[in-house]
Amino acid sequence: MRSLGLVGVLRGPRSSGTILTVPEHRTPALILRTFDQGESDRLVHLYTEELGRVSAIAKGARRSQRRFPGALEILTVVEARLVDRPRSSLARLEGVKLIRSFEPLVSNLGRYAIACELLEMLDRFTGEREASPDLFRFATGVLEVVGEDRPDRLLGLLVLAKTLARLGYRPGLVRCTACGRALGAGGEQVGFAPRHGGAVCRSCRSPEDVRVSGRVLAALESGLRQPLRQRGRLGLGSADVLLAETLLDRFVRFHLGAQVRTCAFLRTILSAESLDGGRAPGNTAAGPDERRPGAAKGGATRAGAPPRGS
Repeated sequence: MRSLGLVGVLRGPRSSGTILTVPEHRTPALILRTFDQGESDRLVHLYTEELGRVSAIAKGARRSQRRFPGALEILTVVEARLVDRPRSSLARLEGVKLIRSFEPLVSNLGRYAIACELLEMLDRFTGEREASPDLFRFATGVLEVVGEDRPDRLLGLLVLAKTLARLGYRPGLVRCTACGRALGAGGEQVGFAPRHGGAVCRSCRSPEDVRVSGRVLAALESGLRQPLRQRGRLGLGSADVLLAETLLDRFVRFHLGAQVRTCAFLRTILSAESLDGGRAPGNTAAGPDERRPGAAKGGATRAGAPPRGS
């Protein structure tokens, strides 16, 4: 990222003017969401490589093809030129240069739904100006994989789980999150308790906890560690995927205090026939989403700013 010093003049009622140095930032950015504002402006939510999530106003964006040459669409990566505005939480988006457009994502409804799930999580559950270059690279890597692979419910589930882990909300799946006992990977029925941060053994589970086999939990743990393209090797059938969706839904509601709205859209679009990822090994090359280890294991607490709600 480059920061350039700009000079502006502010004039107040009690002074002839105050000279300020206003920083300009140039950084790669993924466009998350846009809103029309007024007759010609557009409000843009971006996840940037160097600044984290930023909200910005693009003045005259709906009329200027020179400064915004068809690049203010979701699922595009741009080089954004941002200027901080004095006494305003909104930056000013001075211009963009298109770096990449994920066209395969918008031409297929299933891929589009999975991609929107990721965008929603970045938009709602990351802090404003909390920089995380790794999260930016993870997001663009996931979009690349989703754009190349066949969409299915298991892919959507793993994108949700991996993104949660990157945000610091990683469910404990291999040990009881109440007592620490190791859980087997077989057919023993254990429990899943979001209040404890994940799986619980038979001794610690309560009647209200969802029952789940150690086999499904072990497969989910493998899915968090392995590239998305290897999901067909996890051995999860349709019933397993439906159960895992229920577990994550409860986990998200408990720890984030909200639901990921796009999940319902995704599951409507992707039929029951696409639940298990086809069980095909597929391309086993490591994808860009898996070149770094996941977030901290176990538990589900997150330091820093509180999560954003709706």
